[in-house]
Amino acid sequence: MRQVSRVATRGVAGGRTAVSVRETLYARAAARAIPVKAVLELTKRCNLRCYQCYVADPGEELTSVRVMGVLRELADEGCLGVTLTGGEVGIRADFLSVAEEVKRLRMQLSVLTNGTVFDDDTVRCLARLKPARVAVSFYGGTAAPHERVTGVPGSFDRAVHTVHQLRGLGVSCRLHGVLLKETCGEFAAIAGLAESMGCDWRFDPSVGPAEDGDLRVVDHRVPVEWLSDFFQHPMVKGRTREHAASRHEPALYRSRATTCGAGVTAVFIAADGDAFACMGFPPAFGSVVEHPFAEIWRGPVAEAHREAMRQPLAECDRCELLRYCTLRCPRIAKVEDGDVSGPSKRACDLAAVVRGWREQLRDVG
Repeated sequence: MRQVSRVATRGVAGGRTAVSVRETLYARAAARAIPVKAVLELTKRCNLRCYQCYVADPGEELTSVRVMGVLRELADEGCLGVTLTGGEVGIRADFLSVAEEVKRLRMQLSVLTNGTVFDDDTVRCLARLKPARVAVSFYGGTAAPHERVTGVPGSFDRAVHTVHQLRGLGVSCRLHGVLLKETCGEFAAIAGLAESMGCDWRFDPSVGPAEDGDLRVVDHRVPVEWLSDFFQHPMVKGRTREHAASRHEPALYRSRATTCGAGVTAVFIAADGDAFACMGFPPAFGSVVEHPFAEIWRGPVAEAHREAMRQPLAECDRCELLRYCTLRCPRIAKVEDGDVSGPSKRACDLAAVVRGWREQLRDVG
């Protein structure tokens, strides 16, 4: 396993803060292109019918044998954490075996699920593996709005039941919400539900294109002008990157606003074996069905991507909104705006909203 995997241990032993350890780890990993984090999509199949789903139609899936091999290859390249996702990850019959292998290889395990397919035995087995976090998707704080999105009656109660079970067994859970224009007003109810169950919560205000580049999914994105109420809500205020960003000077915030680990310190491996910088970030680096992961990760397509990611974002660095910019996604910039190194209209619009409410707060103060 590559040397970067020992950085965190040395940092803790030396009494350094968690922030400095993390920064040191990722700086070293970025310099050597070590995939510290991996997202492994076990399947594109799902039992729900969410209308904003970004996952493409189901196709071929990696065999269990190849999945286990890929995990070993990731560990050999220095990977420290794997997130298992789908589709709905629990549909894969070998889900628990894969999760066990992640832990056996001494990588941190995280799971992203809709929370509706795990039976009691699966929950208990997963809890015994001590995952770092299980994130469960929620679209409403009650059944009606949630199930308008999922299209499946009973999916809300099953998800809540799964979270209660996991929390009862000591598993850290996060309620993961996507801000959709159809259910945007549910964010406070979801946050309240999370806190009532002892969970963390997080919202994504930028629905991205589908993994095959289809932009129709973006039609469900919350209009940026609606987000001011979200950021200023008492349950949200002070708890987002946008609040932190608005207090920094541009020079201090630039590195966070303009960099991304996709394809540099992170990798996404789709259910069919294609490896990408992140979900739906073209082009594919190659297929783990045809080649070892290391060969793909060190190959010409991946290296060309990293070279593009290292290019300075000159236009962004000159922008007066820089200190408020937190959601510039290279993938969205490339797929929606055509340039991985250029501005992202969605991020620019959001930064303008953040500046607006921040100036309002300053004037009131």
